[in-house]
Amino acid sequence: MKRVLQKNSRRTDVDLAMTPLIDVVFLLLVFFVWTASFQVTEYVLPTELSTTSGSGNEQVTPDLSLDFEPIVIQLLWRDARPAYVVNNTLVDSLDDIEKMLHTIAGIQPDNPVIIDPEPAVPFGHVIQVYDQSRIAGFEQVQFAAPEDA
Repeated sequence: MKRVLQKNSRRTDVDLAMTPLIDVVFLLLVFFVWTASFQVTEYVLPTELSTTSGSGNEQVTPDLSLDFEPIVIQLLWRDARPAYVVNNTLVDSLDDIEKMLHTIAGIQPDNPVIIDPEPAVPFGHVIQVYDQSRIAGFEQVQFAAPEDA
């Protein structure tokens, strides 16, 4: 007796064509790679242009007041009292340092402040100078490392 194979009527042969799907994916990939920008964004640099029109004979001098050196505050211990030296200039008191720091912070607050205490200076005086620097608005307040380190 011969058996007859019957096809299942519910099951249909579905042939998915993968080649067009892969082509579309590669085309999208190529499109996104070509349209992506791999360059560093160029920002507009701030400049001051002359508002006067003319032949260009007028010379523009750069503003050098914004080019400060780092502020170095040395704390010395003399006659059982602290002595302050700011950028090689002797300063009388902590109040004078406070005024000086506020003035410079009003012009250039991102200027670094370096505190260089002698080992004999009590730590409280160093903290006072640090606090005055932060209150004046300086973000970069650092301590000088010893020369033998």
